[in-house]
Amino acid sequence: MKNKYLGIIFICLLLVINISGSHAQTVLSDEISIAIPRNVIIQMIETALPLNLEKGQYFKGSLLIQAIKNLEIGSNMVEFEMTINGKDIKFETKLGNQALLMDIGNLNADVSCSVSLRYDAPKRFLYITPYILQIPNENKADKMAANLLQLLSLGNGIEYPVEIQKFTPFITKIGSDQFNIDMDITNIYTENDKVFISGQSKLEKVKSPAPSVKKSE
Repeated sequence: MKNKYLGIIFICLLLVINISGSHAQTVLSDEISIAIPRNVIIQMIETALPLNLEKGQYFKGSLLIQAIKNLEIGSNMVEFEMTINGKDIKFETKLGNQALLMDIGNLNADVSCSVSLRYDAPKRFLYITPYILQIPNENKADKMAANLLQLLSLGNGIEYPVEIQKFTPFITKIGSDQFNIDMDITNIYTENDKVFISGQSKLEKVKSPAPSVKKSE
């Protein structure tokens, strides 16, 4: 049922249906764009929180994004504040041949973040460049936690690739006909408190199987 309604939406968006006969026919549409407003993004974030951060090989312990607030979406730039909670955090590294262990302990910090982004369609990579800044708090006496945030800020200005998976084509039935629907993402960008996903869609009518012919006895 879900695929049926998705198929109807896609067909309405394409506006290029001109299919006749029982043979397969392919229609290439113009690019379509889906806009996701800020309030929907906020709802998605609130549903996902708290979010467990991947810590990598050097971090031990539990590190969570507890809250995200003051989300602002501009031209290929997203700004927000977030609260990070950590428990039994340890940071392991090496200085020459000497192994070092920094025992951070528990962490409760507010940070201000801005992220710029760009999309590489041929590679299907969304490149994000973060900038992290600790929000001053006079009540905090945990210098080790501040040092950890300084370590995290070493990643400021570095572009990180995120692979965007290709949409899986699906088949939907409209009336007595079946259609294969596919879409390639051509751009992902932000503007005016919205996230835009643009794509080149392809609609193909699935060829009906030929009726079986009974052999005469």
